[in-house]
Amino acid sequence: MEPDDALGDELGNLALDFLHTVRRTRHGVEDLLATPSNLLAWLDQHRDVGPTRGLVGRVSVPDARTLLDEARRLRADIGALVEASATGQPVPGLPLYGLNRVLTATRWSWRLAPVPSGGAVLEAHGEDTHALEALGPIALAAAHLVTSVDASRLRRCASPPCGTWFLDTSKGGRRRWCSMARCGNREKAATHRGKRRTS
Repeated sequence: MEPDDALGDELGNLALDFLHTVRRTRHGVEDLLATPSNLLAWLDQHRDVGPTRGLVGRVSVPDARTLLDEARRLRADIGALVEASATGQPVPGLPLYGLNRVLTATRWSWRLAPVPSGGAVLEAHGEDTHALEALGPIALAAAHLVTSVDASRLRRCASPPCGTWFLDTSKGGRRRWCSMARCGNREKAATHRGKRRTS
């Protein structure tokens, strides 16, 4: 299963992209991390998150299964933390413990590496080969999300069947949909059809 390319980086944070790997569709709930290979492919696709590079073929089958269980737990923990942050509730203890558990399993060193275009990119290099380390960048993005982001800019998509969390980075702070191409156009078309019927 491939992630929805229409969303791209529109959700505004790696942790929100990770939350979006489970979503409601017209046919029910879809989990993009249904198998260990789905998870490894998703992590490999998000190559800019350092230690996740090249996991497919590098992680053993038992480790991949364990990593999938850990990833699903982390996803649920991030969801609970985002919900609490967005609604002004106290930080729930168990999800906080889960996030910190992943963060402490990572041991990275950071360095700037040159890129062919002449610039540089910040890279994380793992010092440990523990499979849980692959989830560290996601946990770190979630930690930044709930500690550094204005909670009023953390929103759920206004499309009732969607409900995806996104970070509103627009200047006016009036963004309503996770993706204009995906949900915004669909909702506008439905509104237009409704107006034509009542005319």
